[in-house]
Amino acid sequence: AKGLKESKVIVKYGVRIAINPLVSRLGLELPGLLSGAVVTGIVLGLPTAGPIFLTALTSQDMFLAGAFLLLSATFLLMGNLLADILLAWLDPRIRYE
Repeated sequence: AKGLKESKVIVKYGVRIAINPLVSRLGLELPGLLSGAVVTGIVLGLPTAGPIFLTALTSQDMFLAGAFLLLSATFLLMGNLLADILLAWLDPRIRYE
């Protein structure tokens, strides 16, 4: 209607609104990546954070286990903050006052 190409119209108006669920899911994926790395490290016997976390839990090392959980919570908060900022930037209908 404005003389724009069809691909430009789809990207400008369609994708910016359709991408909202993907951006919202981003906030939950960061801690999921961390927990997936833990399970993968334990199953494959890799020297990563997974076996260290499991050893901290079984030996009741509350400081190491707490630090690991704090790191996971920080990833969750940062992921959600990043997702909210991206949603506000991408979707013109979402505005924070």
